[in-house]
Amino acid sequence: MARTCYYELLGVERNANDVDLKKAYRRLALVWHPDKNHGNVEEATQVFAEIKEAYETLSDPQERSWYDDHREQILRGDDAVTDYGQADMGTSTSYMQTESLMRYFSATSFRGFGDTPDGFFAVYRELFARLRDEELQQSSSESEDDLLLNLNFGGPHTHYDEDAAYANGRTRGTDTGTGSTLRDFYNFWTTFSTRKSFGWLDRYRLADADNRQVRRLMEKENRRLREKARREFIETVQNLATWVRKRDPRYKSFVALKQQQQQMREEERVRRLAEQRAAAAEDASTYVCQAWEEVDYTSMLGKHGLLGDGAESPQFAHGELEELVCVICDKSFKTAAQKANHEKSKKHLKVVREARREMLREERQMAKMQK
Repeated sequence: MARTCYYELLGVERNANDVDLKKAYRRLALVWHPDKNHGNVEEATQVFAEIKEAYETLSDPQERSWYDDHREQILRGDDAVTDYGQADMGTSTSYMQTESLMRYFSATSFRGFGDTPDGFFAVYRELFARLRDEELQQSSSESEDDLLLNLNFGGPHTHYDEDAAYANGRTRGTDTGTGSTLRDFYNFWTTFSTRKSFGWLDRYRLADADNRQVRRLMEKENRRLREKARREFIETVQNLATWVRKRDPRYKSFVALKQQQQQMREEERVRRLAEQRAAAAEDASTYVCQAWEEVDYTSMLGKHGLLGDGAESPQFAHGELEELVCVICDKSFKTAAQKANHEKSKKHLKVVREARREMLREERQMAKMQK
């Protein structure tokens, strides 16, 4: 089934920027939104879904790059799956082609997010089940087989972090669960690597080689074709899994819940910080200056010869004595400027706060003892 180009659907050029895309989307949404088409809800819903899909794809840099690189294949929407004889195993097996996967990169490949036969969950559950079965045909170990068999796309009521086997009314604690979650499902397919050799794409039969040199050239060309097809297939499956996850309502709900929880934690952190600051402000407002903070250091300065006989020190202005010692930090200063800078320092302010808190605690303890 042919599909409409996203650029044509939005009515923008291939080099349109984010502003152009947003304007086009809003303009078309005013026309095709189901709420504005009461007499034609079904068609409007379908068209609006395609418009929304086009905008979401083109406004995402990674998805837009993928779409641009594979645009022709996606528009062609190949439905056919060709049977290839796998030469290295001597069997004839039908495998999903990379081109056939392209048609699933579109909202037109399913109808709605219900669990109907043509709905989102049924379509992609069947698709990934087929991809899984193809990999199982190339079995290499029982442990890998168990991992693949446990992968489950689930249904509309499956939780992102819940075992998909329990999503349909089963109770945890039984032995019917797979132990695999929807998160595990997406983690596997977004980092997928195929077991298939793609030997059916070999261009040359090595038995037809005339000599050893020709045989080596044939092997080199066959290997190049296999590796190219393998890389393209892996990349397509990984991108498809990412594309499906982004549109999966269960994943959207999970992300929304995590964002809500993160917001609540941030609000709680801000609330606690505000309470701590309020408590600190209250302590400061009720703080009583201690006697040791009002010590007159004039005698100390005179004792050490820092004051002359009845002469005013050149460091003192307006006849007032400036203390050049910080008792709480146990530091002395040569000039008033040095002392002023020290009193503004973070280290000094921190020591003062700690001292005040300690004195408040002592006062409270003494008050309790007196009672």
